[in-house]
Parts: sequence; structure tokens; C-alpha cells
Amino acid sequence: MDPADQIVANIANELEKAWNAADGVAFARPFAEDADFVNIRGEHHRTREAIAKGHQAIFNSVYKGSVVRMQVAAVRTLAPTVLLAHVKSTLKVPVGPLAGEHSALFSLVLVRDQDNWPIAAFHNTLVT
Repeated sequence: MDPADQIVANIANELEKAWNAADGVAFARPFAEDADFVNIRGEHHRTREAIAKGHQAIFNSVYKGSVVRMQVAAVRTLAPTVLLAHVKSTLKVPVGPLAGEHSALFSLVLVRDQDNWPIAAFHNTLVT
């Protein structure tokens, strides 16, 4: 596997595990401190802390008990220290107002910092 593909696969795996554990802090861990996050409703959140708190809130409410699966669709190197990736996700929500299966596609911009590749920007889009 190409090194860039492996970097993104590792991050997608980390996000998936954190979501399935309903752990907002772990979900936000791969993000840069000043990361930008746009959710499927077009709401813009900024900072790792805001991403953690927002996700913990949905893990405790509308997405309680949900399970997500993520699959890397594409990775492109924009510069030696910048990667653009697209990841497909399938979310199964067991109960509540959002019960059912939902598909989304999210875009990630990763910017190398030393030996790490934190997420600088994340944009999630619901696929209908």
C-alpha cells in the first residue's frame, strides 16, 4: 500500500473505532488543534475541543448505539506535506429520530507536522 494511502487508512480506522466506542475525545484526537469541521448539516465547528464536545453530544443522543464503517475511496498528494482524501462511510443508527442506515462521503485535508498527519479540515456530506 502506498504510504499516503496507509496514513489515511490508519486515520479512518482510528475515527471508526472512536465512533463505535462513542468516545468524542478519541474521535477528535487525529484532528489538529485548530481544525475545521463541517458536518452533514453544513454546520462549521473549529478546534479539536469543539469537535470532541460536539461528537460526544451526538454519541449521547441522536447517534446513541450507532455503528459506522469507513472505507477510503481516494487519496491524493497535493504537496509533500499535504494530503487530500475522500472516505465513504455507512452509519447504522438503531433507534431514535435518525434510525436507519445513512451513507456519507467526507473529505479530509491532512497537513504533516513532524511525523504526524493531523486533520486540518474535514467536510462531511450526506449521500441521499
